Amino acid sequence: MQFRTTAQTSHDRAIRYVSSYNRNIAGLQKDISSGIHLHRASDDPVAFRQVTLLTGQLQQLRSESTAIDDAEAKLNTSVSSIQQAYDVIVRARTLAQQGVQATTESERNALAVEAEGLLSSLQDISKSKSAGAFLYSGARSDQPPYEFGEPLVEGATMVADYKGFDENSYAYIGTSIAVETFYAGDQIFSDPQRGDVLVHGTTGAKNGAGTDSMVGRANLIVNHTLTTYSGTSGVAAGASSAGNDTVLGAVGTNSLTIVDTSGTGASGTVTLNNGAEIPWNQADTNLEVVGEDGRGVFLDMSGITSGFNGSVDLASNGTVSVDGGATEQAIDFSSSQTLIDSTTGEQVHIDTSGITQSGTDYLEFPGTSNVFQVFHELISDLKNTRNLDSGDYSASLDRRIGELTGLGDNTLIALGRQSASLVSLDELGNRLSDLELETQTQINDAQATDIPDAVLHLQNQQSLLEFTYSITAQITSTSILDFLR
Repeated sequence: MQFRTTAQTSHDRAIRYVSSYNRNIAGLQKDISSGIHLHRASDDPVAFRQVTLLTGQLQQLRSESTAIDDAEAKLNTSVSSIQQAYDVIVRARTLAQQGVQATTESERNALAVEAEGLLSSLQDISKSKSAGAFLYSGARSDQPPYEFGEPLVEGATMVADYKGFDENSYAYIGTSIAVETFYAGDQIFSDPQRGDVLVHGTTGAKNGAGTDSMVGRANLIVNHTLTTYSGTSGVAAGASSAGNDTVLGAVGTNSLTIVDTSGTGASGTVTLNNGAEIPWNQADTNLEVVGEDGRGVFLDMSGITSGFNGSVDLASNGTVSVDGGATEQAIDFSSSQTLIDSTTGEQVHIDTSGITQSGTDYLEFPGTSNVFQVFHELISDLKNTRNLDSGDYSASLDRRIGELTGLGDNTLIALGRQSASLVSLDELGNRLSDLELETQTQINDAQATDIPDAVLHLQNQQSLLEFTYSITAQITSTSILDFLR
């Protein structure tokens, strides 16, 4: 079957070719003017897939760069805050050193006032934020790291409880890099090196064996309760004995020497622990007798056995308390008696075997106080709230100097870690910038128009268009001869 080419067929073909050439020319002109030839997948499927992959890679690189910028902002703020904290600690240490050399109460009080200002500054530093988040609450950055308050009992250390999370928070760069950003405050503001309990005072108590959980400092209050006398001398506790005897100890620790000079139990002399001879008579029912060490007892001499001359062992019992007297425990005169603070549930082991008199001793738990509590203790020492003599006062300040040195060193460790992280982030950021530039270049190359090639194709399409116009004009032109034929 033969198909006849009519004028209409030629006309339709011409229109189709002209439209195609015009469309190609418009596209090439757009590519040349914009510099981009890849507008949709159909333009170049292979190149379009490459650009899609590269664009995703570029977005990932930019996301990682944003994470780096955010982590650097947090670390820069933290480094600045930690540096301020270190400077405050150094100044406090200087105040402690000046306190050792201070000779007047007014000088020491002036130093204490400055230390109070430093403590307030340090508390503010601990609450530092970046982008609304607390820097030193660890992974719990939505709440303040510390809760501050007054000491629970007189003589104890201040309340500075860490309320944040014990672990640091991380910023994740990509899928394999994690950088510490929010640090746990107790890693920065505490010195984890716990030492042995220090007991300061005159009662005779010492550090006992066992694992202690009390922290900071506390008062060890030793009270007398009851004195009993062995043997047949007839001596008894006086009316004021319970509340005023200062001698303590198990049987055999202390002794009286009674001499009945009358031979009838009416009068004589009595001596406590090699002290001065004190005269007595049957009318003495509350006689105070003091030993050579200043400790004393109150005696009832009304029932002395006639003709008694000799030594009398006494047992003087008492109680101890580490919670300000809220609870009292009987002294068991052992090498390691466990004492419990009823306000916190914490415990300490004290050697009570050598307790010989009532009074108040001071307990310190080295390495258990955070920097805020050490500052509070420094302030108390500068004010000498415990009425220490010059030797103990200087020794106490020396301990504060040591603690502040350790805390300062611990702060520098955190500062070094964060500074190292910043260096690593800076290097990683530079690397990512290079990769971003390289990836963007690859995307541009894949999308960019090859101008010489595009111009050549444009000229070719224009030539074909002109040729099509020419041929179509010839085909569609008619004359009288065409009809005569």
